[in-house]
Amino acid sequence: MKLKNAYAFEVTEGKIQPEKKDSLWEALRLTLVEPMIVAFTGGGGKTTAMFCLADELAGQGKRVIVTTSTHIFYPVDRIVAEAADWKTVSDFIAGHKEYSSLAGWVLVTGLPAGEGKLKGMELSELEKLLSLCDVLLVEADGAKRLPIKIPAMKEPVIPKGTDAVIGCMGLDCIGEPWEKICFRHELAPRVFGSLTMKDRITPGDVARILTSTNGTRKGAESLEYRILMNKADNELQLSRAQAVAEDMGEQWEKCCAAASFKESGQSANSKDKNAFTGKGLTR
Repeated sequence: MKLKNAYAFEVTEGKIQPEKKDSLWEALRLTLVEPMIVAFTGGGGKTTAMFCLADELAGQGKRVIVTTSTHIFYPVDRIVAEAADWKTVSDFIAGHKEYSSLAGWVLVTGLPAGEGKLKGMELSELEKLLSLCDVLLVEADGAKRLPIKIPAMKEPVIPKGTDAVIGCMGLDCIGEPWEKICFRHELAPRVFGSLTMKDRITPGDVARILTSTNGTRKGAESLEYRILMNKADNELQLSRAQAVAEDMGEQWEKCCAAASFKESGQSANSKDKNAFTGKGLTR
């Protein structure tokens, strides 16, 4: 998947409106500090957005490691250091000259977990990866590929030292039944304080979930927090993103972004041919 369009939201004549940006990083309006940990939480589009940001940052000459504190699909056409500890990743970087000669690069790490997935290493080891890169991107939540979720008690799994959290959702959840489209929908009363909700998800519901400390913002209360609404693929979906931003209010306007991605012709479930297994780069 590659970035097609990215939008930030601005207040113009008292109304929140989308404004097209040149990159996802620009749309998110995060300040780059080095080294930096950015965690991705919430529902649909986390992995796609994470790799998009990784490539943008590498294009700026940054050394980027991508990993997970839960599970992600084994990425296609990426170099993967299969590792249970940071030392294995460090040895891999030291043993491959391209990582010392290139101004910017992206390296993925984790452990094979079956079903075409990678799982994260222990948090104490994961957090040490920051010493090997400029930016560490971590998928810190799972949603069973559904576009929106309510976190359980032990979710998300945000590493210590995280600088920013990007809370994600897919705009295709709006207008759909809770039971069909929201992961852990039974926990919604934690966000809404009520056992009764409308049958279908509204922009106002989405706004509440994305900004609630019992929703997508859980664990990010004291951190830089950004909201990314994915699948803004057409005018209808972009208008829905605008409606969600409006329901959040102006205090969240600078924290909101929307994005759409186009197919790159790759399957997210295929195992990378260039996986590092600990013994060398396998082909």
